[in-house]
Formats: sequence, C-alpha cells, structure tokens
Amino acid sequence: MPGRGGGVPDLTLVDHATAILSAYEGKAVLVGHSAGGLSISAAAQAAPDRVARLIYVAALVPQDGDTVVGLMGALTGDRPAPRFIRAEDRLSYSFDTTAPGAGEMLYNGADRAAMDWALTQVTYEPTAPHRDPIRLGDAFDGVAKSAVICDADRVIPAQDQLRMAQAITDRAQIDTGHSPFLSAPAELTEHLIRMAG
Repeated sequence: MPGRGGGVPDLTLVDHATAILSAYEGKAVLVGHSAGGLSISAAAQAAPDRVARLIYVAALVPQDGDTVVGLMGALTGDRPAPRFIRAEDRLSYSFDTTAPGAGEMLYNGADRAAMDWALTQVTYEPTAPHRDPIRLGDAFDGVAKSAVICDADRVIPAQDQLRMAQAITDRAQIDTGHSPFLSAPAELTEHLIRMAG
C-alpha cells in the first residue's frame, strides 16, 4: 500500500483504493485486515463492479464519514494500551515492537517463533489515510460483505468487531487473536474459501 514505510505526504483513502484496484484485473474478492477494512471499503465505493465481495478479518468496518483514528478511539472492549512511535517527519507511525507484550497484543494465539518473526515485519504506516474520512454510499452498500470475528483479539476487541459488523449477516468467529493468518491459518482459510464462494 502507498505510504507503508513512511515518508509520503498527502495520502488519502482514495490512494489506497487506487492501489488495490490497480493490483488486479477483472473482479475480485477483497479481504481487509484491521485498518485495511477502510481501504477495501474505499475500493468498493470507487469501483463496485470490480468487487465480488468484501471480507473483513478482525477489521474496522466503516460507515460514511468514519476514520481509522475515530473508530479506534471509539472502541469499548478491554484491550491493552498500544504504544506507538511517530516518525520525525510526522507523516507516519509504527507500533512500538520493543514494548513489553507487543507480540502478545498483536499476535496472541501464534507460537513464539511466529510472533518474533512477525514483529520484525512491522513497519511505519502513513498517518494521513488514517485521519481521512471515508466517503461511502450506494456503490459500497450494494457490494456483498462477510466478516471474520476474532474472539480473543487484543487490538480490536470482539465486541467492537461485532458491533461494527452488525449489519453483515455472513459472519464467522475464530477463538484467536488479531492475526489469525498466523495463529489459526487453516481455520481462517476455510472461512475465506466459503465466504468467497
């Protein structure tokens, strides 16, 4: 995605949507994890004819006008307070992977080797798209949606995932943490295959 790694000014969710839609031809199922829920939603709004389904995995599910920052600030479930590092140019930020418990917060349910590897993959995320209000309307509303709820999530608590996804009838739940692609890959894959049809 544009801006990962930092240093790119003036990015918007439209830039994320453009990057997604330019990565494939024809029609696709889009899977969004965590804040990626807004990125796939923006892509569906921009080109609903090219999106067969949206699948939200431990993700933020937006409504018109929402921002990543606003949705994260409105979470009500119990979770540890994350620690962040802001880049000097203030264009991006990163989870502080050296903070005590960072691996358990982001990847609980995965084994220690997977956690340790995953922490080395964390990079800076662009700030601007996370503050950019998403614009959604009939195009987004008409796209089919599914959600995978992670019951032991310590980043976006399950009760908040369920609240945001309450209008989505095709849902599955996994008893694992925020990153099921590491902690429950086989179970996640089964759900994704079914949801994608």
